[in-house]
Amino acid sequence: MSGMWRLNTLAALAVFTLMLAPARGSGREPVDSVNPRLGCRPNRGSTVIGPCLPPGSVHPSPDSPDGAHAGYHMGKPIRGFSQLHVSGTGWGRYGNILVSPQIGLALAPDGHDSAQADELATPFDYRARLTRYDILTELAPTKNAVFYRFTYPASDDASLLIDLAQQIPGQIATMITDVSVSESVVTLDPQRRTVSGSSRYEGGFGKGNYTVYFHAELDTDASASGTWKNLTPAQETLTEKGSAAGDRIGAWWRFSTHAGQVVQMKIAISFHSVEKARDNLQSEIPGWDWQAVRDAGRAAWSEALGRILVTGGDEAQRTQFYTAMYHAQLMPRERTGEFARFDPSVPMWDDQYAVWDTWRTKFPLMLLIQPEMVRGNIASFIERLRVDGQVRDTFSAGWGGKPSEWDQGGNNVDNIIADAYVKGLRGVDWPKAYEVMAFNAEHERVGNAAATADEYRLQGWITAGTMSVSNTLEYAYNDFVSAQVARGLGKQADAARYLIRSRQWQHLFDPKTESDGFKGFLMPRDRDGEWPEVDVKKYPGSWGLYFYEANAWTYSFFVPHQTARLVTLMGGRERFAERLRHANEANLIQFDNEPGFLAPSLFHYVGRPDLAAQAIRRVIRTRFSTTRYPGDEDSGAMSSYYIWASLGLFPNAGQDLYFLNGPLFEHVSVRRPEEGKLEISRAGHGDYVQSVTLNGKPLTRSWLRHGEIKGDTVLEFVMGESPGDWGTGEPPPSDESAAVRAMQDFKPPLPES
Repeated sequence: MSGMWRLNTLAALAVFTLMLAPARGSGREPVDSVNPRLGCRPNRGSTVIGPCLPPGSVHPSPDSPDGAHAGYHMGKPIRGFSQLHVSGTGWGRYGNILVSPQIGLALAPDGHDSAQADELATPFDYRARLTRYDILTELAPTKNAVFYRFTYPASDDASLLIDLAQQIPGQIATMITDVSVSESVVTLDPQRRTVSGSSRYEGGFGKGNYTVYFHAELDTDASASGTWKNLTPAQETLTEKGSAAGDRIGAWWRFSTHAGQVVQMKIAISFHSVEKARDNLQSEIPGWDWQAVRDAGRAAWSEALGRILVTGGDEAQRTQFYTAMYHAQLMPRERTGEFARFDPSVPMWDDQYAVWDTWRTKFPLMLLIQPEMVRGNIASFIERLRVDGQVRDTFSAGWGGKPSEWDQGGNNVDNIIADAYVKGLRGVDWPKAYEVMAFNAEHERVGNAAATADEYRLQGWITAGTMSVSNTLEYAYNDFVSAQVARGLGKQADAARYLIRSRQWQHLFDPKTESDGFKGFLMPRDRDGEWPEVDVKKYPGSWGLYFYEANAWTYSFFVPHQTARLVTLMGGRERFAERLRHANEANLIQFDNEPGFLAPSLFHYVGRPDLAAQAIRRVIRTRFSTTRYPGDEDSGAMSSYYIWASLGLFPNAGQDLYFLNGPLFEHVSVRRPEEGKLEISRAGHGDYVQSVTLNGKPLTRSWLRHGEIKGDTVLEFVMGESPGDWGTGEPPPSDESAAVRAMQDFKPPLPES
C-alpha cells in the first residue's frame, strides 16, 4: 500500500466497507471484535495498545515507566504519548517525540507520570483520562500523522509538553543500556501555533542511528509558550538545540482553560526531513475534523479486516481471530520516500523486525489477502541490495546494519521471494529479485563470528559455535528455495549447485545421539568432524550456543524441503510419528515458537493428519487466549499462526504446499484481491477431518498445491470426533527428486519490466 491517505476518499470507503464487511453470524463488524489489549503485557505478546493504520508509519501509544519493550504496562501510570512503536517485538525500539498534557509544567522524565482511568482502545483511536490532572486524552492516527484532543479542566495553568529525548530503550525498557540521543533541535512559532524539530537516536533492537523529524500544529492560542533544555524552561525562546549528547530539549505551551475545554494538536513524523513531516501533515490532516480522521481509520481497518470473514464460533474466538488479523497487519511499515538514499519511487517497507519471525506464517498470509504488500516488500529488497549492497533480515528505521549479533538465522528474505515466486505473484521483476537470492547464496551464509567466510559452502556446515546448527539448517533451506527460483528462470547451473548444497544439513545428523529412547539428532559438529557433547533438551535462548531460540529436539525436525529423507534417517514413518508425538506430549518442542511452527505439519508426511490437527488444536487452545499470545507476538508471526490454524490450512512457506487440518469456524470467506474468493466450510463436530471436497470433488490427500486454489475456490471439510482413514495415503512431495519434478512442472510468471 502506498501513497498519501486522503480523508475524503477514506470517508467514502467507510460507508462502502461498513456495508460489505460484517462479521457474519456475530452481528458486529470485524473491527468491533478487535481487542488491542490482547497481548499488552511483557511475555504475553508485547503488543502495543495504541492505534495504527494498516500499514501506518506512525504508531502512537501511551508509555509508562515500567512498560518494557512495547513501552506500556496496562494499569500502570502514563508518562505520556509517543508517536513511534514496534508491535510484538522482544526488544525495545522507538518511543520518540513524547507528548504530555499537564496541569503545571513538570519537565523531568518521571515528573508527570499519571494514573489513568476510562481507557478505551480500538484499532483506529485511543483515549484515557489522566487522573492526576483530570485531562482526557484522545488520539487517532493517519499514515504518518496523529490527531490529538486534550479535554482540560478549568485552570490557568493547563500545559502541553513535547519531549524530544524520550525513547523506550534505556528509559522505559531500562534493561537496554547502550542508547543515546543527540543532535536535537526544536523550533517554535507562537504566531502560527506550530513547532517542529528533530532528534537523533541510537539504541534498541539492531542498534543503528536514526533521526526522527516532526512538525506539529495547535488549534488554540497559548497564554505562554517556549522551549526547554535539561529541565529548565525558557519562555518565548523560539529555538533550542542540544549542544551535547544526552541533552534533553523540547517545547511547552500554557493555556487558560475553562472546564471541558478541548485543545487540539496534530503532529506528523518523518524519517526524511521537517519539510516532509510538514507535507505529511498538510496532506493527511488538512483541517481540524477529528471525526473525519477517526472515521477514515475505521474505514481502513474495516477493509483490511474484512478480507477474511468468519461465521460461527463464539465471541471469544472471533475476538481472538480478528485481533490476530489486526496484529498481523501492523508491521512491517510502508515508508516509501522516507529515506533519502533510496529511490522515492520504489516501495520501501521498513521495520522488518525481523524476517526470521515473519517468513513462515505472516508473509504467506499476506500473499493471500495483501499481495500488494508482498510485492512492495520484494521491491524493497531489490532496492536495498542496489543501494546498501546487502539485505539483512533485520531492517528498522531505514537501517539494515551489518552481519552481527542481531542476525537471528539464515538469509530468510530468500524464503519470502521464493514463496511469492512459486505461487505466481504478478508484478515483480523476478530477475532482479533473483539477484538478491544469488547474492545471499554466493556472499552471505557466513554463520557465527568464529566461522570462516566460505565455511558453509566449502565444508557443508557451520563449525560448532553460536547458532551453528540453526544457521546451517536455515542456509540449507535458503539454498533449496533459491534453487526453485533459479530453475524457473532458466539458470540451470545455479539451480543444480544450490540444490546440492540444500542437502548439506545431513552432515549434522548424528545417528548416535540419543534422548528418551530415540536415536539420531541434528547436532553441532567441530571442524574435524567430532561431535561436542550437548544436552539435546537444553533451551539456549537467543544468540546462544548451537541453536537460536530452540533446542536440538526442535531443530532436528527443521528440514522443510527434505522431510522424507529425515523420516528415513529417524527410522521410518511409524518411528518418526512416535518421536514427533512424544515431543509434543512431553513439551520437548515449542510448537508455538517460530522454529517449531512447521513441526505439527510433519505428521502429514507419515500419513497421520489426525496427529497434525491434534497438535495444532492443542496449541491454539492452551497457548492462545483473549488476553495473551504464547510469547512475544513477533511482528505478526504469532497472529498469522493463529489465523492459519483457524482457516484449517498451514503453509510450508517457500514452497507451494498447504497442509489441511480442518477449520475452526463453520465458514470462512477469504477475499483475495488477485486470485478470487476462497470459501472454506466445515460440517460436523470434532477435531479430525473425515473427508474433504475441493470445488465439489473429493480430495483424498491431506495437502494442496497453491495452484489448486487459484481462482474462486470452495473447500469443504467434514469433521468428526475421532480419526478416520482420510489423508493417510499419498504424502506431500518431499526430497530433491520430487522438488525437481515440481519445478519442471511449474510455469513461472513472465518477468515484468
